[in-house]
Amino acid sequence: MNISKRDTKMLLILFGIVIFVLCYFMVYLSYSEKNEYLREDIEDAEFEFTRLKALEKEVAGYRESVAGAEEFILATQSEYPADVHAADLIMYAVELQENTGIIMGGLSFIQPVDVMTVQGLAENARGGYSFIPLNAYRTGINISCSLTYQQLKDLADYIYNESQKTSLHSVSLSYNSTTGLLYGNVVINKNFLSSKDTEYVAAQIPEMNTGLPNPFGVITAAPTQPAGPDNNYDYY
Repeated sequence: MNISKRDTKMLLILFGIVIFVLCYFMVYLSYSEKNEYLREDIEDAEFEFTRLKALEKEVAGYRESVAGAEEFILATQSEYPADVHAADLIMYAVELQENTGIIMGGLSFIQPVDVMTVQGLAENARGGYSFIPLNAYRTGINISCSLTYQQLKDLADYIYNESQKTSLHSVSLSYNSTTGLLYGNVVINKNFLSSKDTEYVAAQIPEMNTGLPNPFGVITAAPTQPAGPDNNYDYY
């Protein structure tokens, strides 16, 4: 089969067009797509850079806000003890009686109840603070007592002036016209926050005598004799 020079030129031109089209779709379009992706990435980076530059100007304010929030959380945590034991409740009742003048007839303890879990702060190894879970509990005491109306007001003031979270749960009193006193029960709630990172501090219990050396007066001691030549003997 003979191909003329004219047909050969036409085939070469057609082959060149095909190569050009293939190069266009395989190289140029691929490059254009990559270039478009790169342009979008650059625009995103420029936007993020602008945003971060704006945030950088507010860093001092953010740090001050964080420090203020930490101070508030720690101050709030300090108002709650890490635990409340029976000895703490007894000492609180004793102090309540001493400061208000009420006369206690007896008291009973209220078992702790798990109220909720909250987020607190604890110092970390870097010298800063990290969030920790804290379990909030409520316990308390039921005091049977007699008191005047003024002492009832003093009792309420004393409870709500307590530095560690304490609240008056309920009051059930009746008036005795013969004595002029109120008789009944006062229930006081004590709240505490507990976790493995909190440390319990026991109540300060004052020293007291545990008993009398001679309660019935039946023990007599022989009088001691002064030392002297007549009382010093050597035994062999």
